[in-house]
Amino acid sequence: MKPSLLMLSGDRDVAAGRRGPFYYTLEGLSREFDRIDVLTPNAANGQPRTLHGGVHVHPSPGGRLWHARWLIRRGRALAAERRYHLIVSHDYGIFSNGIAAARLSPRLGAPYVSEIHHIPAHPRRAQWWESAAKLGYRAYVRFAARRARAIRVVNRCQVPELLRRWGVPSEKILVLPSAHVDREVFRPGHEPRPYALGYVGRLVANKGLDYLVNVFATVAADAPESRFLVVGDGPEANALQRRLSAAGIEDRVERIRWVDGPDDLAALYRQMDALVCTSRSEGGPRVCLEAMACETSVFSTPVGLMPEVIEPGVNGWLLPWDETTGADLVARVLGDRDALAGAGAAARRATEPFTRDHVLDAYARAYRDLALESPE
Repeated sequence: MKPSLLMLSGDRDVAAGRRGPFYYTLEGLSREFDRIDVLTPNAANGQPRTLHGGVHVHPSPGGRLWHARWLIRRGRALAAERRYHLIVSHDYGIFSNGIAAARLSPRLGAPYVSEIHHIPAHPRRAQWWESAAKLGYRAYVRFAARRARAIRVVNRCQVPELLRRWGVPSEKILVLPSAHVDREVFRPGHEPRPYALGYVGRLVANKGLDYLVNVFATVAADAPESRFLVVGDGPEANALQRRLSAAGIEDRVERIRWVDGPDDLAALYRQMDALVCTSRSEGGPRVCLEAMACETSVFSTPVGLMPEVIEPGVNGWLLPWDETTGADLVARVLGDRDALAGAGAAARRATEPFTRDHVLDAYARAYRDLALESPE
């Protein structure tokens, strides 16, 4: 018989009926678990849903303040109807999920895994308060290390090295990448490439939008005919527009706030000479892998998976933290069309380990094995 899983998630999309990355993660898990109950935060248009046959989504009726209390109460009620073999918590912010998982684990007789996808201010700070947030993460990690069966991270170097410095034993660190890419959708094409550079992602502070504008402006000065594309929206949208205007390149940048689906997004990647990621902290980022699968070269700061995936000058380029040096690097490489094309072809090959089936199967099997270790 397959085991059962209780997930305390931070995702709101599945409760609202949207098919984001977590929807497909649950599809992978459903192949290895008989039943999965997912407790999510309150979501606009959120309602209980059943997905993939055996995945049951339960959105909270309330806000964040009492979320941990609701998770414990709802988790115990569900456990009265069935046995859970594993609890998984997505941990961030005020750690409602992790606190609830630590409380539920001994009561339900099920081990729990704490998932930490990225840590604020690591490797670089984007806002002043992130240093205090990092201290909060450190306190929670030490709390979880004493109680959780494992702490799951999504890259092999950046976060594990920090957790070990914080005293987490290596044997408790479970590395399972989360970024996956559908290489049938994100594939090379024959679209013209009208954009010298593109950006894809939420417009939030940790994305390093000041660095991004510096790169755009340097390339624009070097190649006056160049155009740029920004795909995404968020709380920093107006600030980004002001930066573009101050740099004198507002009319050179096309803005697309929302893309209907992955096919449309893939077509946009194929219209860029290169994608730029200037993030201060990330777990993946997935967008870089998507662009690489389309044979679009990537310039990225050394965040998340990127130092493990990008071989500088071969399949992409890692940006230094110094913005002027990084902008000059991008402008110089864009002038070498052969180097750009060669890196694009090599970039697609580098995404082979991140196919959706490979990543999700490894994730699901690892959790199935942990669940089956628990005593009956």
